[in-house]
Amino acid sequence: MKLHACLSRINLIKTLKISFGCIFAYLLAEYFHLSYSTSVITITLLSILNTRKETLKTAWKRVIAFCFAVLTALLMFPLLNYSTFSIFLYLLVYYLICQTGKFTEGFSMSTVLILHLWKAQTLQSAAIQNEACLMALGIFMSFLMNLYMPSRIHLIRTAQKEIEIQFSEILRTMSTAIFQEKENETITEMLGALRDTLTQALDHAVYTENNELFRDMSYYSLYLNMRREQYDLLARIARNLPRLCESYAQTASVASLLHMTADSMNEYNNAEELLYSLSEMRTVFRSAPLPSTRDEFESRAVLYEIVNELQELLLLKLNFSENLTPYQIKTFWKCNSS
Repeated sequence: MKLHACLSRINLIKTLKISFGCIFAYLLAEYFHLSYSTSVITITLLSILNTRKETLKTAWKRVIAFCFAVLTALLMFPLLNYSTFSIFLYLLVYYLICQTGKFTEGFSMSTVLILHLWKAQTLQSAAIQNEACLMALGIFMSFLMNLYMPSRIHLIRTAQKEIEIQFSEILRTMSTAIFQEKENETITEMLGALRDTLTQALDHAVYTENNELFRDMSYYSLYLNMRREQYDLLARIARNLPRLCESYAQTASVASLLHMTADSMNEYNNAEELLYSLSEMRTVFRSAPLPSTRDEFESRAVLYEIVNELQELLLLKLNFSENLTPYQIKTFWKCNSS
């Protein structure tokens, strides 16, 4: 059991990318007769990141960082005769520059390369070119290794269906619990399972968005963030349910609305019809006689809060639908709803 859990956390694909990428980079460095060829292994290791966008963004920062590292070395090393103090001053000034320019990702890699120059006590163009080639080779290999990134879209689509089922089951259970039936522990467990599904799906969505360089894949993140906000509203409804004292005429109406909402959790439903039903329910509530007891007043106040939370939940879905671009509707709705 523990072995299986440990194996499931191992990223075999990234392990293979790092192993092959580092070795290929080293062989190329040897082929081109670059000095300090083993350093390209470190550069490649640092450059193979989890997503393509992350790799591209970090590579650009490392190129800028290397340029500033060379300039800093040119100012510090000859002036202080390549002494140990020159290294101290280089590190002090260069790290401040990296922090100011927000490219600290390149600090370690550039410093490894610059130390070669310090050790050789030379800043000639050929030596600097050697270090630049090591950097370029490591970064190039990281791009090459990240050309293949496993798709997680099927995992997201599966999670979306599961999330819709979980939402529906929770709302149906709430429609029963609203009559003071002891469902609170069940609802808490169901909300916990939904939260876990949402967290995992969001991780897949962010991964997918950050691995697509030329297509807009933000739809899945937008959809799951909308569901996450709806989850927060469900959690608030769940906290309100135990506050209900007795059942009244309005209780059945709210239970019916919860059940109807449960039946409309499909990804492509924009919630307009339910919002209209909710508006009509509010009108009926306003025309009802005033509460005659304190318990009735408190219960109806809780029911009113639940209706408000349901309205927010439905408005989130409506706003999500209305803010989709034509490209997102064509790509993610039409092809999947058919």
